[in-house]
Amino acid sequence: MKPLLRLFFYLGPYRRNLAFSIAFMLLATATTLVQPRLVEWVIDSGVGGGDGRILGLGILALLGTATAGGLLHLTSGILVSYAGQGMAYGIRNDIFRSILDFSFGNLDRHRTGELIVRNTSDVNTVQMFVRMGFMLMLQSVAMLVGSLAMMFAMNPGLARTMLFIFATTILLFFLLASVIRPLIMRVRERLDELNNTLQENLAGAKLVRAFARQSHEIERFESRNQAYLEVALKVGYITAMAFPFLFFLGQIALVAVTYYGGLMVVRQAETPLPDQLTLGQLVAFNEYAMLAMWPILALGMTLQFMARASASATRIVEILEETPDIAEASHPQSLAETDHSIELRNVSFSFGHGEPALSKISLRIASGETVGLIGRTGSGKSTLAALIPRYYEADRGAVLVGGIDVRQASLAELRQKIVLVLQESLLLSGSIRDNIAYGLSGDNHDRQAAAERRLQRAVELAKASDFIREKSGGWDEPIGERGAGLSGGQRQRVALARALVRNPDILILDDVTSSLDAATERAVMANLYRELRDQTVIIISQKINTVSQADRIMVMEDGRIVGTGSHRELLAENRIYREIHETQNGELRL
Repeated sequence: MKPLLRLFFYLGPYRRNLAFSIAFMLLATATTLVQPRLVEWVIDSGVGGGDGRILGLGILALLGTATAGGLLHLTSGILVSYAGQGMAYGIRNDIFRSILDFSFGNLDRHRTGELIVRNTSDVNTVQMFVRMGFMLMLQSVAMLVGSLAMMFAMNPGLARTMLFIFATTILLFFLLASVIRPLIMRVRERLDELNNTLQENLAGAKLVRAFARQSHEIERFESRNQAYLEVALKVGYITAMAFPFLFFLGQIALVAVTYYGGLMVVRQAETPLPDQLTLGQLVAFNEYAMLAMWPILALGMTLQFMARASASATRIVEILEETPDIAEASHPQSLAETDHSIELRNVSFSFGHGEPALSKISLRIASGETVGLIGRTGSGKSTLAALIPRYYEADRGAVLVGGIDVRQASLAELRQKIVLVLQESLLLSGSIRDNIAYGLSGDNHDRQAAAERRLQRAVELAKASDFIREKSGGWDEPIGERGAGLSGGQRQRVALARALVRNPDILILDDVTSSLDAATERAVMANLYRELRDQTVIIISQKINTVSQADRIMVMEDGRIVGTGSHRELLAENRIYREIHETQNGELRL
């Protein structure tokens, strides 16, 4: 319950709406509680007394209270709907902000489909509980307490019998809730797995078809769907068995009222006594018994609502309270504007509790230097690159940019200074221009002419202008989800142009030309080596030709730097570099 109560703080901006909604709901409940007494008056004084005037007034009073109750319920519903939607709006925004604050390590621990469910389905479940379940619970409690008070006022002995039956029913409801809640938590977990499978297949639809794995994926989805169905059916079975029994208890209560109350009415007719029931009071008491039974049944539905909302709230709060692995410095230091150097001092890093990905790395890259980083797959090149803009935190040692430990720098300033372009070119839905202009900061957009020049320059350097001109829409050519509509090489050039338009002080290129043909790659690399002399550049690649013109080349193997020098020096002195060269060129050239 604590996570659910915590989310109720999001109702703060809408507390007036909620307060008025509760007030109108209580007034509507009061109009309902008045009606049985009006019926009693009509029967005993109007019908029994033969007074047509009382009968007419009673009917008008019943009609008036019913109309007033309906209007009050309508107003209450509108107000609580506004509050509930506002609450969901605030929660969704905060979940999204929390996810954007996650480091790469946090994102590694969560699957995409799971995060989507928490920000959509789970939030909707909590919002529905506030809009319907919470108000239904308050109304049920008010109706139950009011009905019991009226029954005790009319006949305490009969009311005590009803109270015993009601208390038994409520106890069974709470037992039912304790059984259902863990099952509902499992339902949400199975739904996560189902959504993850669906998301993976939608994202990798082309891969599935390329390997003709449709049958395998259908079986995998059916397996996840079956697991979800089994848990959901358990909840359904328990509910289906429990509610008829609880309803039966309610019917027993009504039978008891009718029988014992009927006896009292008969005795009253034979020998009038002050503590007996009149016919009108029996009808009124019966109505109060039904009014009291309805809240108990409604509380059962509310407890299901609450169990679902509590499970969803727990999952939401887990995201809101998850601490990013990368924490902002309490008193960040400003990075130097002119010093773009990079230094790693005895740095080690591992993913989780696995084998070290980097071990005791020490290096220094001077400001304005272009360094090539080469090594076999899994040697640690990309991991080293991710430590520099602090996407991951080094386990030991220190990473310095411009002489400042990255742990003491502002994350926003650090990542404004450094751009890391990954091999996987993720593009957003929109036009080619939108994707490249994504690299511009807000102030650049304000200077439209300057921004346009930077866009044109970035496209020329990335050798993307030719294929952009060939597109029917040119710069405004639409791009589908994840870059659909562009080839792998075109996506890489758009991603490179997006980084270049930022004009960062430090540019890290992680195998960004892997999908380009040899001629285009040579042209792109020639542009970068020529144009980026004032910036610090790290070029990560598995190709000798891509890094051969760098000021220095570093060779990595098993998370260590095992060689540093120029192309010629490494060919002569480093076995691993020479083996890579021989593999790619077929011969050793000195």
